[in-house]
Amino acid sequence: MVRSVGIDAGDYSIKVVELDGSYKKLRLLHCHTERVVALSHDEGIRAEAAAAAIAEGVKGGKMTGDSVLGHPCREAVLRTIDVPFKGADAIRKVIKSEVESAIHSHAVDDMVVDFLEVGGVETGSRVLVAAVPKLGLRTMLTALEGVGIEPQRVDLDTMALYRVADWCGAFAAPTTAAVVAIEGDPAPVPTLPIVNPNAKPVVTAVLDLGSRSTRVLLVEGGRMLDMRTMRLGDCGIVDSLVRLHGIPLQQARDAVRACLEGRSDFQVEVSDQPVAVAAVEGEPASVPAAATMRQVTVSVAAVDAELQAFVARLSREFIRFLAASGRANAIEALWVTGGACRLEGVRPMLQEVFGVEPRELDVLGQLKHSLTPEEAQTYAPQIAVAVGLALANLGGPPGYDFRREDLAFTRGFDRIKFPLAIACMVALFTAVVFGVRLTRQLQNVEYRLGLTYEGASADPKKPKFYGQLGPVLALGTLVDERYFKFQEGSKLYGYKDLIAEVQQRPVHERVKLVRDKLRRALELKQKESGIYEEVSLESGLAVVERFFEVLGRAEPSLGRYLLCSLDLSMRSSPSKDVSGRYLQCRFAFRGEDFRERFAAVKQAVEEECKRDDSPFQKIEESIGGDLPFRDGNEKGVTGSYYDLKIHVRDSFAPFGVGQ
Repeated sequence: MVRSVGIDAGDYSIKVVELDGSYKKLRLLHCHTERVVALSHDEGIRAEAAAAAIAEGVKGGKMTGDSVLGHPCREAVLRTIDVPFKGADAIRKVIKSEVESAIHSHAVDDMVVDFLEVGGVETGSRVLVAAVPKLGLRTMLTALEGVGIEPQRVDLDTMALYRVADWCGAFAAPTTAAVVAIEGDPAPVPTLPIVNPNAKPVVTAVLDLGSRSTRVLLVEGGRMLDMRTMRLGDCGIVDSLVRLHGIPLQQARDAVRACLEGRSDFQVEVSDQPVAVAAVEGEPASVPAAATMRQVTVSVAAVDAELQAFVARLSREFIRFLAASGRANAIEALWVTGGACRLEGVRPMLQEVFGVEPRELDVLGQLKHSLTPEEAQTYAPQIAVAVGLALANLGGPPGYDFRREDLAFTRGFDRIKFPLAIACMVALFTAVVFGVRLTRQLQNVEYRLGLTYEGASADPKKPKFYGQLGPVLALGTLVDERYFKFQEGSKLYGYKDLIAEVQQRPVHERVKLVRDKLRRALELKQKESGIYEEVSLESGLAVVERFFEVLGRAEPSLGRYLLCSLDLSMRSSPSKDVSGRYLQCRFAFRGEDFRERFAAVKQAVEEECKRDDSPFQKIEESIGGDLPFRDGNEKGVTGSYYDLKIHVRDSFAPFGVGQ
């Protein structure tokens, strides 16, 4: 499923939502709103404050989808022009030069320009162009990058409002209700609505009544007629109280909330800090007096008066807008959203101005979510634009994208593709060097095993071999049929057959092949002569195996121990009554009974030495004794090391009696 994040960075508050799913079936994963108050009119400071609030919502909710940032339409220049081209690619190449003559407030090179095709003309296309100054947009994007957020797309907030209204079904075609009569019931019962194909396109108005601005859309049959942003919001009520009573902004907001929701006067104590007067020549500077406290009462009547004034101003602006658009009496549907749409007196005013009853966009009603009823009541009128922005990545009506030119979004791969290419080249070079090195090593191993000699003097009838095979196959004994020729299957196998088979085998299999053939020849000769030579090549292994058998038998008396070292010498150097062969090892025992446990080892070995088939002769008594732990890490540990040397007999049956 696709995840998408919509960021509505308003003047008064930010709204961030994360959606998951498809365009027709969506789920609200996270929702975050936060008031933003910038104490400075500087755009950079305001952008940083908004970016910090956005980061808190995105990172606090662990939102991971591609993000779309909403840019205020009031900062954009909108123009509808005709261009002599068709197709988005062709129009995009010339749109800046075509719209330059229609924009007089800015240099078009200092703006990001995008367009939407709104119709066709005989020789080209009609487009709605939106141009946004780069300075303000770059300031916001830089602030967001500073907190680790990079929107993949930037769209106008009004286009987001249009998109979410379309998604909610606000622009559906007019319908007529079909009715059927039920026998015995004079009242008809409505059934499914039927689309009237002869109905004229409905003109729909969509309003987003915000804190600092009001967005207005006029849509006819799903086609955008006009969009505008008015610099008028319900925060004008708060600002009026701040100017009138001289109280801080936050306290003015609390006063409005208390008066409108609780219908009770609001009282607050405000401190007035006197200002020091500068010193005049010849007179000492005055010392500022201490701050004085004053009681301020904000009455319900005062708030109601400001609310009525706000509704009146809003009414005048809507009347002017409708008059300018030429659709004053053509509005047939009105949809509203935004925090101010629920203020007292707003809906009656809208019905009077637009001539239709306003209906609230039910955004949350179309979404799956886990919000409580109280949270849904709070968020419902605020998040419409944020949801519309998130819908940009999930389908629906297209919008603008102002991440172009030097403000274009560069994905992670695009950023690292050049370093990645260099890294791949280095890796490829390393792989080649490593491959050459392995090839050389393989060739050296083949030389040591038995690679075929291919020099100038090479004779194909008498091949020569390097390494281990060279001296073996060069022996005259193998050429002599008396020593190396035996029956294999239905034919005799001799030296020439061995050489031919060795040449056909891979180098790493040649030594094993020759060894197997020599063993086969030896077995046949022994069987033919009846004389078997005892070969005790594995006698050293037999000594070690027998020693561990002894330890296994004595294990119940040993407990846990450590065999630190094991040294086996099978070199015969007789002296006195021993062969010179020996097995020497060192044990480590922990605990108070270390002497008894070593004594158990010696007793088991002595019993083994008494056996006729044992490879052990006797224990060297001169070696042994306590060797207390001396390792610095073993301080305070009770125990000792013990050395044990066992003489090995000069002749013994390597695998026991009868083997």
